[in-house]
Amino acid sequence: MALQKFYSESERLSYNPVRSIPGFKWHNKIFSFDDRFITVKKYLDKLVKKVDKPKIKLLDIGIGDAVYESMLDKESLKGLEVYGVDISAKQLKRSKKYLVEGKVVDIDKSMLPYKDNFFDVILISEVLEHIFYPDKVLNETARVLKPGGFLILTFPNSAALQLRLSLFLFGHSPLLNYPRNKEHIRYFNFGDILKMVNNKLKVVEFRGLSSFLFDQWNFPLGFFTPRILQILGDQFFPKLALGNIVIFKK
Repeated sequence: MALQKFYSESERLSYNPVRSIPGFKWHNKIFSFDDRFITVKKYLDKLVKKVDKPKIKLLDIGIGDAVYESMLDKESLKGLEVYGVDISAKQLKRSKKYLVEGKVVDIDKSMLPYKDNFFDVILISEVLEHIFYPDKVLNETARVLKPGGFLILTFPNSAALQLRLSLFLFGHSPLLNYPRNKEHIRYFNFGDILKMVNNKLKVVEFRGLSSFLFDQWNFPLGFFTPRILQILGDQFFPKLALGNIVIFKK
């Protein structure tokens, strides 16, 4: 109940990257920016086209206010049956128009309320760091994902260059230290994720998100950095990036 209340508070419900991050305008082609949400949206669009079915069953774990669904191309959205689980009933109300079914679930305590091999695609984006037992959630994900199905997973990377330098130079990081960061409970890197997945899913693609470069909100010193360096860094140095995206296949 305490966690449900925590994630139903207005300051957490009000955050929506579609509103807080500018669209892909000229400055986003030149300067680096928080590209997590746009990147996930692109991967979702790709997978909807890749899974050759009239209707694809998508489970969004920790759906919130359906930010990714709201960003999807219309054609992609038409081909989806979206199921969502979230700890907050208020958030599920916000995402209702995109859902075939939405359920309030505390995934730390409960199994996913679906049968084995049920979903074609599962999305877990920026969720695992908020829960006590991420390994349990990944096990449940593998259970309800169909053979040949895909998992899109994003998470903050505890091995990021920004975090290493921030701790070395200043002894703290706003992404790690409480009370600035009240939401994150667990911290891990790509290797930790693989240990938790425990060979139940196969890695198809792995890359960085938000680069290994610096900006004001996650590092004590902010810099304007070229977008091209962000793209190249995320592709070639994903283990140093601030966040990671992994595409798994069952």
